[in-house]
Amino acid sequence: MEKMKRMVDNYEVVQAISIGKVEVLLGIDESNAERPYMVCTCTRNNSLGVEQFYAIAAGAEYLEAVHDFISRVQWGLEDLKEERASVKVPLSPLTQAQCQPIREDMRIDNQVVVIRPERLRPEYRTAVNQLVLALSGFGTSANSRGRAVYVLNLYTGEEARWNREDFMGLIKPEHMPAWAQEKLEQHQIGTQQKPKQRDEAR
Repeated sequence: MEKMKRMVDNYEVVQAISIGKVEVLLGIDESNAERPYMVCTCTRNNSLGVEQFYAIAAGAEYLEAVHDFISRVQWGLEDLKEERASVKVPLSPLTQAQCQPIREDMRIDNQVVVIRPERLRPEYRTAVNQLVLALSGFGTSANSRGRAVYVLNLYTGEEARWNREDFMGLIKPEHMPAWAQEKLEQHQIGTQQKPKQRDEAR
């Protein structure tokens, strides 16, 4: 079966490099005589993982497009280096030995779970990207046919969607990093205060 072409408008994507939180795309539209070459940046920073394209630049010169493509990749690399340098906690990835297996008959809502390293891009295979708090979704229930789990990244505070099978297990208490325990307690305190604030506003 013929592989489906990846398209951005009428441009077929011929090169794509993911770096950090973005993906840089180079596309060609052979039918476009005036601007056959296109470069853009792609993100999926939403709960559904839908592709969003921005900074789209189209032109007539292939070498200019390639230069733009490489420059954007370099910018992404520099942003990633700065992001990595700003992290002041250990980055070593968590392993299976540090996790308790998740059984199908186990509820995992409000539990700290560990994302499998292989489900993350190489540059994000670190503890700060693996440790998440399972919030909701059919995948948090025991013996559920639904797989979606909505989570909160303990380090960044960002929310995302994963599937139940993307988790390596529950973090064992003795392997919970101090920073993660602190973030978890802060989240729990904030969650408890919200109902009080709503009651006071009435």
